[in-house]
Amino acid sequence: MREISVEKNDLKKQEMRNTSIFTQTTNVMMKKLLCTLLISLSSLAPKAQNYIVSGTDLGVTSAGLIGFVIGTSTYDVRSYKIVYRTVDIDGTPTMASGLLSIPLNTNCNDYPLAVYNHGTVLLRENVPSRDNSEAFVAKAMATEGVVAISPDYLGLGDNPGLHPYLHAESQATATIDMIRAVREFLPDSLGISLNGEVFVSGYSQGGHAAMATIKYIQDNSLSNEFNIVAAGPASGPYNLSGSQSDVLISNQPYSYPGYVCYLLFGLNRVYGNIFNTYSEILKAPYDVLIPPYFNGNYPMDSVNAKLPAVLADFMQDTVLANFIADSVGQTHPLWQALLAQDNYDWRPDFPMRMYYCTQDEQVSFQNTLDAEAAMQARGATNVTAVNNGALDHGDCVLPSLNDARDWFISLATACQLVSISEQKLASLKVYPNPVTDKLMLEGIGAEEQLFVQIYSLNGALLWQYAGMPVEVVSIGQLKAGMYLLNIRQGKGEKILKIIKE
Repeated sequence: MREISVEKNDLKKQEMRNTSIFTQTTNVMMKKLLCTLLISLSSLAPKAQNYIVSGTDLGVTSAGLIGFVIGTSTYDVRSYKIVYRTVDIDGTPTMASGLLSIPLNTNCNDYPLAVYNHGTVLLRENVPSRDNSEAFVAKAMATEGVVAISPDYLGLGDNPGLHPYLHAESQATATIDMIRAVREFLPDSLGISLNGEVFVSGYSQGGHAAMATIKYIQDNSLSNEFNIVAAGPASGPYNLSGSQSDVLISNQPYSYPGYVCYLLFGLNRVYGNIFNTYSEILKAPYDVLIPPYFNGNYPMDSVNAKLPAVLADFMQDTVLANFIADSVGQTHPLWQALLAQDNYDWRPDFPMRMYYCTQDEQVSFQNTLDAEAAMQARGATNVTAVNNGALDHGDCVLPSLNDARDWFISLATACQLVSISEQKLASLKVYPNPVTDKLMLEGIGAEEQLFVQIYSLNGALLWQYAGMPVEVVSIGQLKAGMYLLNIRQGKGEKILKIIKE
């Protein structure tokens, strides 16, 4: 009886897959021989910028599984980890990573491109290119017949250093350069073309990043290169120096105080003039306790758990007093840094819907109303704020992003798509469920390759197997909880929830 096991090392390897399917080789001697010729030709034709570094196949997510998680789906999706060239906060060259998802089983010659900018993460590996839960948003877009990308940002994924949290320009350049890299990768490596249409969305920090990206494109006259058809940012802190700065001024309890430290540390990395030492802004013992949590190895929840809910209990009194006293003139370095990240007061030249919920405890929904009022006052005729009801920050995600996706699809150039013939593994039995250690698979065919995947309930791929048919899957290393099991063989597929005791 053939058996496979979910081991701790397997789970770790699944997060860190880095087997490249796209590499470039260079013949050093040929480069030397051609050097003179290239130099002479450079005066005749400009050399194209090369952005793509590599693309690593992350496997296929079935339409059935996507639909199981989000409710609707059409096409299977293949995803890739993309590594690409971009610029750091000071303009120097660097490399970053992100997720690319493409629809399968279509007869399209070219596709629209949808961008999803992810929300706040502190753990370096908890990013879309590692196939985390937010990668499922890009997959949900791709399953409806568009190519979707989701950049990891600077300081996350493959990029070193501290993430410059909510820094508008680096969020924008990381997104724009990933689009450029994907435009190179798709035709050269996959034989896929884009039709030039670009749609941009994002949630929470990603809402701010989406707004920063489209504003950067318009402000820097890049609209000919990037045809923004529509934008749908959601629940973003667009007015950092206004509505969102109330978190610093009000002295009321805030459930996510780690975000404040993230903002201070990240913007100080960019500008270098907010503080010199942690003790200048944080009271003891937090000046020593908190900074180590920003080395990329901890989730944000671990920081929030160490800090008081009231900012005055961990921030230096003089810092808060000086900041509040300067709330009108806004000349303090922190005010200047916040003002530089504001992206609510401008006039988009394309349709935009901004989604929000009125019980949002993390990002004030007033940010969205401020943006709507400012943009309409500047003459924007196709910008609107969409109220998705009395929901908190977490519950606002699905209705906002589903609405943005459906709106994008309605505006995208139609493409004749081939429907997928879904078949079930009718004879397959999986038992016991609940399970302690070993899952038995009864009814698997003996010849065709078997695919087994285990996902968290929010869609993050935890483990997968592809190979000869097996009858036993050992899941003893999984933590107790509920998971999604996806089994595919040939054209058959079965998806079910399993409970690990």
